[in-house]
Amino acid sequence: MPKEKIARLREIERDFHVRAFGEELARVNLDLTKEERHCYIDWMRETARRHGVKAEQRFPYDREFEE
Repeated sequence: MPKEKIARLREIERDFHVRAFGEELARVNLDLTKEERHCYIDWMRETARRHGVKAEQRFPYDREFEE
């Protein structure tokens, strides 16, 4: 596939992520490595818990974490 076409597809993907999830999560989804994403999500969950957000029901495919 030509470089221009790949670049255009990445641009479309980023635009979709920004519209669907906002700038911050688009950056997390597209710019961070898998390990960095997991660390970021763990940080986000911990921050939410410290601010009184209750944990939702766990799903079998969620990562394990201590409550």
